[in-house]
Amino acid sequence: MSSAPPTASDDPVLARASAPFILSYTGAQIGAFIAFIPLLTLLLPLKAEAIDPAGKAALLGQVALWGSVAAGLSNIAVGAASDLTRRRMGGRWPWILAGLVASLVCYGLIYRADSPTGLLVAVILLQLSLNLMINPLMAVLADHIPSSQKGLVSGFTGLAYPLATLFGALILGVWLQTEESRLWAVAAGMSLLITPFIVMAGRRRRVAVTLPPVERVWSMVALRDRDFLVAFLSRFSVQTAVAMNVLYLLFFLQQETAIATVWPDQRPEAVLGWLITASTGTSIITGLIGGYLSDRLARRRIFVLIGGLTVAAGALTMALFPTWPGPLAGQILFGMGAGLYGIVDNALIAEVLPSRGNAGRDLGVMNIAITSAQVVAPLVGLATLALAGGDLRLVFGAAALFAVYGAVSIRAVRRVP
Repeated sequence: MSSAPPTASDDPVLARASAPFILSYTGAQIGAFIAFIPLLTLLLPLKAEAIDPAGKAALLGQVALWGSVAAGLSNIAVGAASDLTRRRMGGRWPWILAGLVASLVCYGLIYRADSPTGLLVAVILLQLSLNLMINPLMAVLADHIPSSQKGLVSGFTGLAYPLATLFGALILGVWLQTEESRLWAVAAGMSLLITPFIVMAGRRRRVAVTLPPVERVWSMVALRDRDFLVAFLSRFSVQTAVAMNVLYLLFFLQQETAIATVWPDQRPEAVLGWLITASTGTSIITGLIGGYLSDRLARRRIFVLIGGLTVAAGALTMALFPTWPGPLAGQILFGMGAGLYGIVDNALIAEVLPSRGNAGRDLGVMNIAITSAQVVAPLVGLATLALAGGDLRLVFGAAALFAVYGAVSIRAVRRVP
């Protein structure tokens, strides 16, 4: 492993990003997350239940598993390809446009799916399409944002996860009640938010900075860098905990919390929506404060550590106190931790990239941590359910263990304070 190669943040040519650029970039990130977060938290569980009521948990796990495999493979390929073509194509925006169009088509396929196989194929194609835009969007942080603004911009773009979650909770879970209306809302939301950034990026024609050369495009050499590998394993562990919460929260509410007795007049997905709303509010606040402070103090690791441990505390609260108000307290803690960890971790990762010239490729490798987590989460969930006789509390207990490891391991990073 290399000891201390130059990082993406060491390049002095990066000028401060303008407010309009940050605003449009933040909107695009929110739109990209709207494209898949509500799918995982609400739309996919409900679709699995509609197709196979008796085997909904197993179907959900299988679809999430193979969709994540497709996402991981496509993320690396798209990242490397966008590194190669960004000069010739005037940036990464054509990939984002192609991903947006393809994702809209795939949502139509999900709507028409009426069998386990049809749903599986539609979700795999959607994951391939989503990564056409998500990886190039993430690479923009390394391409255009200087180190002094990475925490701030990560804070704004970190709003994407909680706001997409809030969109799914309130708009899809509480307000809209039919599958068709929910899918149309997702399509409209992602289109309206991503398109302005595509237009702005397309008008620039050329990236505004001198780009370093691309080296060893089709390579996972970044994992040989010690700090990059540590950050990779940390992200994988915490994201596994997050994915387990996302996948099984609705079923947990239905099975473990006596929701029909506590909230007899509320649909389970509506209660899910209000819970996610509460956790989202805390996620936004802690994320923005953490991103700002990590810039001011020039320290990232301590915030990542605290965020991961708070995620673990939230998952453990769900496991130990499943009756009300335990789930509310657990999700608030979970939201606080996920917001703080996710935002500051993005800034940290942008600073441990071994090469800015290969930012897309290396971010594609780093994103394997997320897609691998989405593969591991349903596997761990299915195994835990089998061993525990279907007790979902143990799934959240396992999630807490993953989050603790991910939080503590970040202390081994050396190049970033």
